[in-house]
Amino acid sequence: MKVLMKGRPQRGWSIEATCSGAGNGNGGCGARLLVEEADLFQTRSHHYDGSTDYYVTFTCPDCGVQTDLDRVPSSITRKLPYKTQQELGNY
Repeated sequence: MKVLMKGRPQRGWSIEATCSGAGNGNGGCGARLLVEEADLFQTRSHHYDGSTDYYVTFTCPDCGVQTDLDRVPSSITRKLPYKTQQELGNY
C-alpha cells in the first residue's frame, strides 16, 4: 500500500459530529466537526427521584453551543473529566 497524501496525526479517539445542541435545548449551528477525545467532557443531570443521568458533551468552537453525544465507547467515557453547570455557565 502507498500513501498518496499524508493526513494529520491522529490524537486519540475521534468522531464526526454535527453541532445540534442535542440534550442542551437544541439551537446548534449545524457545523460538521471532527470531535476528538480531548474536546469531550461529562455532564450530569440530577432528578427529584434521586437518580442521575450522565452525558458526554462537547462545546462547538464556532457558536459555543453544547451538544451531547450518544456513541462514545465506555473506555473513553471513563477517562473524561466532569464539568458542572457552574463551570459551563448554565446555572
